[in-house]
Amino acid sequence: MPNAILSPLRVRYAETDAQQVVYHSNYLVYFEVGRGDFLRAVGVDYNAMEASGAFVVVVEANVRYHAPARYDDELVVHTWLDEVRTRSMRFAYKVTRGETTIASGWTAHVVVNREGRPIPIPEALRKAIADAGLAPDAPRPDALRPEGSGADFKGDAVISPQA
Repeated sequence: MPNAILSPLRVRYAETDAQQVVYHSNYLVYFEVGRGDFLRAVGVDYNAMEASGAFVVVVEANVRYHAPARYDDELVVHTWLDEVRTRSMRFAYKVTRGETTIASGWTAHVVVNREGRPIPIPEALRKAIADAGLAPDAPRPDALRPEGSGADFKGDAVISPQA
């Protein structure tokens, strides 16, 4: 998968339901693991970015379930940056067990200041992504795009100041 960061993980018992199948909401946690690994891979210190007043918040999430994962399965989260706009970006994910796709999806993010108002993506973040060769500029075959990623994402969402 081009431009993807791989995050191996093992399903913990606490992440499963009574049938030892991964509970659906845990895939969003797996996506967060992938996103954190992506930012570390490009050299972004997220704590420093927040200290400077820029926060990357989730404004929309999508998960499509393809096959069950169970306790003790070894999974890999493939994470790539699918789209970057002025104030927003979309990460895409594919969770696999061997050659089997378990889940796919995406999360949309807006960068906000301390007051929760949208701001442009920091130039240092844009540069780090580009320098690492992980910018979404490279064309990606539709087969590598999760279901629902594309036309339905409008980007540059406005979030409530109360958020």
